[in-house]
Amino acid sequence: MLSRKSLFGRLIFTSLVISLSKNLEAVTIQAKRPSSPFSKALAHYTMGIIYDSESRVEDAVTAYKKAILFDPNVSYLHTRLAIDYLLARKEDKALEELKEAKSLDPADTRPKFLLALVYTSLQKYEYAQKEYEEIIRFDPDSFRALSSLADIFVLQERMSEAAYIYEKLLEKEKDSPILYFNLAVIYSRLGKIEPAIEKLSDAVRLNPNYVEAYIGLGVLYEMKGDLPNAILNFEKALKVDPLNAKIYHNLGLLYYKAKRPDDAVHQYELLIKLNPKDIGAYLEWANLYLKEKRPKDAIAVLEKALTLRLEDVKLYLALGYAAQAAERNEDALKFYKMALELKEDEPRVHFYLGAFYERTKQWDAAVKEFREVIKLDPDFADAYNYLGYMFAEAGVNLEEAILLIKKALEFEPDNGAYIDSLGWAYFQEGMVDDALTVLEKAAEKEPNDPEVRDHLGDVYFRKGMKNKARSEWQKSLEFNPKQDKVKEKLKDIR
Repeated sequence: MLSRKSLFGRLIFTSLVISLSKNLEAVTIQAKRPSSPFSKALAHYTMGIIYDSESRVEDAVTAYKKAILFDPNVSYLHTRLAIDYLLARKEDKALEELKEAKSLDPADTRPKFLLALVYTSLQKYEYAQKEYEEIIRFDPDSFRALSSLADIFVLQERMSEAAYIYEKLLEKEKDSPILYFNLAVIYSRLGKIEPAIEKLSDAVRLNPNYVEAYIGLGVLYEMKGDLPNAILNFEKALKVDPLNAKIYHNLGLLYYKAKRPDDAVHQYELLIKLNPKDIGAYLEWANLYLKEKRPKDAIAVLEKALTLRLEDVKLYLALGYAAQAAERNEDALKFYKMALELKEDEPRVHFYLGAFYERTKQWDAAVKEFREVIKLDPDFADAYNYLGYMFAEAGVNLEEAILLIKKALEFEPDNGAYIDSLGWAYFQEGMVDDALTVLEKAAEKEPNDPEVRDHLGDVYFRKGMKNKARSEWQKSLEFNPKQDKVKEKLKDIR
């Protein structure tokens, strides 16, 4: 997000600014309009200000309405009433008063600013845009109006127009780190990584303690695949803000990606010292060990969290998964059931249970769990795919298998694993040509997946394309040499 005050904060800020200027306004208005009706209006207006200072919003509204009855043609009275309507969350009435104020004094930008803010809060961005553009016509150098208009473009996903405004603002405010930061965010949204890095570098040059800019640089360098520079910038951020847990999390993940597991572990150790109840630190640390095929070490880390009585569904699921990886199935089931007791309507718990039952060859229990996942969360794509693939692999319920996998693909049409599942279901159903088309696409999406290559080899073999089948099975073995069935196929094809 751009570095700006929240909408509510800006409304309150505007209200306070106007309140602080009340004496000047009163004098100015009185000098212009010395009539008796205006004097009475001023008296009620003054009471409204007093009520506002005492947070008596309803009384203030009544006072401002009386002031308007005596002198309805003073723009500022309508603006002041609108502010209190906003405080009372009566946006429709506020809009009426602000429109009236704007019509009475077109040169006054305050009603326009407030109108724009209200329209923004109502997500009527085009109306807000028109108000800011009208202000800019009166005052082309209004920094506030220009930056607010840029924000409106961002909210409308009109990034190129937002970038253009920030570029213009930077021509006038060359020493503003926030402007460089905001423009960098917009460039990153446009996919302009190098210009975004350049602007963030300008931001930290102007403000060497700009933590968010260092973090932004870290993220962008990671997107580029430049892990050394990503790590360097997160380390700089950490020097500025050594208690920022998010930076430790990012560094832990980056160190592991950079094949520096010991440094990653050190980050998680520091995180837990900072906050022993940081569930995420235990989970990431355990996941590191699981990737390293060290399930016992993963369990030891997660059990540290258990000793602190940190009851959390994700913790129990991680323990179950790690126990299963360590071939401790009884413990795995125990942890999954603990997760279920904690939150029986959590779809992920039933998904993990379904996977456990499938891997331990408890077919009916697995099917039941996956159907429960879909019942609890009809958008859970992995559950459709897993159940569909189970049916395809077993050669049963193939029509349903195809429907289930197609449903998963509705959510993630480019998911290579799902595409492979569909191709395999077609193959099992005897739809060999369809299977070939789909599995070739799966191989494009997942070229290093041994299972995809194995399936494609089976299709080529069924089609009598033995050389291609041999090639696919050889590739499958390259990616996973521990496949006895594939080795047998290669022996048979010679």
